[in-house]
Amino acid sequence: MNTNYIVCSSKTDITPIGSKGGSTGLKYPWLDRMIPVGGGFFVERTEEILNSDKGRPCVPTKRLAEYGMAYKTYKSKRGNAFGYFCERTK
Repeated sequence: MNTNYIVCSSKTDITPIGSKGGSTGLKYPWLDRMIPVGGGFFVERTEEILNSDKGRPCVPTKRLAEYGMAYKTYKSKRGNAFGYFCERTK
């Protein structure tokens, strides 16, 4: 499964298209303090994977809480690409 992501300064170019849970680990920049609250990163997935509710990055909630950080994930579209937007909320 492709694990490309794009750091975004805000979600102005992200269009939410749903919500649910799934996936694993710290292979994404969850602990990167350069990502501002309200910003995040976009993890690209195929439309088929997105529609089958697969491939959602799993937010490491407990680990982030240790650093005073939090994220939420949204099914999204960035331009013509489908995927998940991981928004830093704290």
